[in-house]
Amino acid sequence: MTIRTSILGVLVSVAVTFAGCGGAGSAAVPPGGGATAAPSSGATAAPGSGVQSATSYACPSAATSSGMLDCTKLPLGDRKVTSAPAVGYVEDCMTPSGSPVVASAPWLNTVAGTWDAVTKLVVKGSVTWAGTISVASAGGSLNVSGNELPLSSVPTGTFPIASSDPAYQYDRNPNAIASHAVNLSLPANPTAAATPTCLGGGMIGITVTGVAVYDAFDGAGYDAVAREIQDGCHGHPDQSDTYHYHGWLQACVPDAGSATQNSSLLGYALDGFGIYGAWYGGRILTTADLDACHGTTSTVMWNGAPVSIYHYVSTYDFPYTLGCFKGTPV
Repeated sequence: MTIRTSILGVLVSVAVTFAGCGGAGSAAVPPGGGATAAPSSGATAAPGSGVQSATSYACPSAATSSGMLDCTKLPLGDRKVTSAPAVGYVEDCMTPSGSPVVASAPWLNTVAGTWDAVTKLVVKGSVTWAGTISVASAGGSLNVSGNELPLSSVPTGTFPIASSDPAYQYDRNPNAIASHAVNLSLPANPTAAATPTCLGGGMIGITVTGVAVYDAFDGAGYDAVAREIQDGCHGHPDQSDTYHYHGWLQACVPDAGSATQNSSLLGYALDGFGIYGAWYGGRILTTADLDACHGTTSTVMWNGAPVSIYHYVSTYDFPYTLGCFKGTPV
């Protein structure tokens, strides 16, 4: 499968090339990081805790601007690529090619162009990691550092996918999970650029729990959230052994959002703008409520205070997090 590699620079402590999912690419790792990271010895999550022990994906019973949210008929984002910003598409720096990892599965309805998140298979397992993340303001910068492993409170599935796992018949992801030192210097007060910037595969942001966020596509430009088999957090490792999410950040990143409370900050995009959950004003936001970069300007909690500011939204529908960079990525 053809690999999409980012043409955007990322400020990391080592030269890491993040390849798109689904191929046989490779990446440099930090000094001493050539070995796969060892899981933490901490206890794994208990069933019903709402984290990785889940055997299916949860979908809230909630209203949207166009009716009730229906996670059994979500739109497939296959090849929804554009060379200019457009709502519901990803402005991609690369031209995707190749075939999807999962071409056919019971939860995919390619005729109708939809997928069913409720019946999609989930990678089994509950493995905890010694993840670290630090977010600190310094002058006009927001410095984010960590090891790209999820915090111990957010277990992952078991990777490589075991041959005994039902998911293996659809996606034989052979990649493990390893640590990668990351040091990002983001603008503390991000501003919109004169022209949005395209996404190019690989890391486009990081969650407050320390996990890399990738765009909505697999390595061939197909809907990664719908097609690739991921764990209960919608996460999996790529060829560089980087564990990451393509969407649904609210599955395992703590979000206080509900019908009576707006969503929390879930992460930061590489242009410094925040990524928030989908709850706002008593309903779930969808792509139809957002601009071409998959964001909006409204009052959210930012730096401990309510601020009207542009931000991205982690929705349940494609493109899930970002459609382009509203600001200038680092």
